[in-house]
Amino acid sequence: MNFPPNLRKAAQAVARILEKSGGSADYLRVMKLLYLADRESIVRRGIPISGGKYYSMRKGPVIGDAMNLVNHRNSDDWKGMIAPRVGHNLSLQSPPSFDELSKAEVDVLDEIVDRHLTRSTEELVEWCHDHCNEYTPVHLWTRKPISVESILRAEKKTQDQIERVVSEAQSISKLDAMLA
Repeated sequence: MNFPPNLRKAAQAVARILEKSGGSADYLRVMKLLYLADRESIVRRGIPISGGKYYSMRKGPVIGDAMNLVNHRNSDDWKGMIAPRVGHNLSLQSPPSFDELSKAEVDVLDEIVDRHLTRSTEELVEWCHDHCNEYTPVHLWTRKPISVESILRAEKKTQDQIERVVSEAQSISKLDAMLA
């Protein structure tokens, strides 16, 4: 089970990562940091920052919906705040707004960026391979889904804790579907 994506929060989370990274950063690095922030938020708080579908890919775990934002720039919240990707680089286009992010979410994002500040993108990829036990190695151009349950199991959460988070994800998904 996964939480539904919140593309506005995803765009603002990417903008916060870029801001904390000096205004620009490698696309792959941003995707890893965003995944790690969502993962940390799920483990700590029982809910993600941006949500969506998580995948194991050749270069490690990612949030598929956030990758689509970068690749297709199809979110109105992205436009004007984050410039279109140039090569492998993402950069801020204008001062970002974080009105959708709670203080706790901004704190998690900042902590993740600070924790991995000295790692190169490739070192961050290797770190994810070594420390995200929910990650499964896959072949080139393939992906394998990662569930919230597998993230929580990898972090040694109890079955009761996992069931509470899954129940919350199901409730939010139902509400999201009703409001769509």
